[in-house]
Amino acid sequence: MNVYHYTHIKAGISILQDGFIEVPETANINTKSAIWFTKQSRYVPSTLNENTSFDEKIKTVGCMRFVYNNDGELLSWNDFINNLKLEDKDLDGFMKGLNEVGSETSNWFCSFKNISLKELVSIEVFTDKWDWANDDNIQFAIRKAESLN
Repeated sequence: MNVYHYTHIKAGISILQDGFIEVPETANINTKSAIWFTKQSRYVPSTLNENTSFDEKIKTVGCMRFVYNNDGELLSWNDFINNLKLEDKDLDGFMKGLNEVGSETSNWFCSFKNISLKELVSIEVFTDKWDWANDDNIQFAIRKAESLN
């Protein structure tokens, strides 16, 4: 099953330069950092932890996605939450916040290790549709994104 890691163009270019998607440094001692993926092949605002529409995202910072084939290597959302060992009251508040922004956590998967670009099915940038992230398409998407000009 293919899963998607969505990000804005500047972060996507950084990933291309690094050669891998990096697990972010954790800011919270109680939570383990992870790279997040979704089964959804269409962008959902909560995917990038904000409520910006896809059209707005494309106009401002652009969008890239990294496609990975999950052959059971990734951890599901439920397994991730169970590993956190949160108190029920903390978990309820956390889940309520996600539900309010329309998150579909049943579609989420994560990795605790960096993922090499060589392991990906494809790397795509949104121009007028999802397309290969070659230099021409990335430059086209950058020109469309107002905050990058």
